[in-house]
Amino acid sequence: MSDDAVNNPHDRFVRRFLGEIDQVRQLVLWRLPPEVVAELDLDTIAPAKQSFVDQTLRESLSDLVFEVALAGGGEALVVLLFEHKSTPDAMTSFQVLRYIVGVLDQRQRDLLPLCCVIPIVLYHGVRPWNVARSLPELIDAPASLQPYVPSFTMPLIDLSCCTDEELRTESLFFAYMSLLKYIGRDELPERLPELLRLFRRLLPPATGLSSLETILRYLVSGTDRVTRDQLRTAVADALRIEGESLMPTIAEQWLKEGVEKGIEKGEWIGRIRTLQEGLSRKVDSVESLMSLQVSELQQLAGDLSEALPKEGR
Repeated sequence: MSDDAVNNPHDRFVRRFLGEIDQVRQLVLWRLPPEVVAELDLDTIAPAKQSFVDQTLRESLSDLVFEVALAGGGEALVVLLFEHKSTPDAMTSFQVLRYIVGVLDQRQRDLLPLCCVIPIVLYHGVRPWNVARSLPELIDAPASLQPYVPSFTMPLIDLSCCTDEELRTESLFFAYMSLLKYIGRDELPERLPELLRLFRRLLPPATGLSSLETILRYLVSGTDRVTRDQLRTAVADALRIEGESLMPTIAEQWLKEGVEKGIEKGEWIGRIRTLQEGLSRKVDSVESLMSLQVSELQQLAGDLSEALPKEGR
C-alpha cells in the first residue's frame, strides 16, 4: 500500500472497522440484494489470503478484499472487493474494473478457477455522487460502436443519500456508517455527542478502549468540523456514567499522548482552507494538509494571511 493510503485518515478508519468480520458481514447484508446474499455462506467470510494490488493500482485502491464460499458448497467462491471514496471520482468505475481483472488474472496464474468478484464502493462525501458510475459514461463513442464498450457499472453505496432514520438503527455497524456520513459535514458537532454515546454503549468491552481511541483519532485527523473544545465536551459527556466521568482514565490520557496536537492541526487546517476560499485559490484537501507539521501549517496560514489584503485591493 502506498504511503499516501497509509497516511489517509479515512482509509485508516475504514480499514480498521472493516478489519472486523462482523462489520463486513453487516455491510454485505445491508447493501447486496437478498437474492445475492442467499447464494453466499456468510459464516465463511475471511480476508483474502493474498494481496491482489499491483503497483499501478496501489495509488487508487485500498486492497480490502475478502473471500466467501457459496452457500451451495463445492469449490466455487466469491471475492468481495471493498473500496471507499470521500470525494467523487469519475475514474472509479475504471479502477474497480481493472482491479477485478487483476484478481482474475492472479487466480489464473495460480492455476485456480476464475470466480465471481463483487465490488462494493462505499462513498461518504458531503454531496451525492455526481460523476460517472459506468464505462459507457466515460467513453465517448458513436452509437454504432457502443456494443464494443464494456458495460460494467460500479455498485455504489452513497452515504450522503442515506437518511438519518436508516442509519439510526442500534448497531455498531450503523454507528460507523453515521460517523462516516457526518465526518465532513457542518452538522458533525451537533451529532457528535449522540454518536459517541452510541459507540460507548455498543463497543465490545474487550476491545472498547482500542476502538474508542481509533474513533477519536479519526475525529482529530479526518475532519476540521469540530474544535478542540467541542470534541473535549462531547467526549466528557459520552464517557460519563451515573454522574462519574471516565475522562481522567480514558480521554485525558488519550489527549496527553499527543492527540491534542492533532486537534491543533485541525484548527490550523480549517483556518487555511477558509483563507484559500477567500482568496479564490484551490482549496487543499484535509488529507493533504494533515501530512504537514504544525509549524508548516502555521507558516502556510501566515503566507495566506499576508496575501489576503494584497489580493483584496
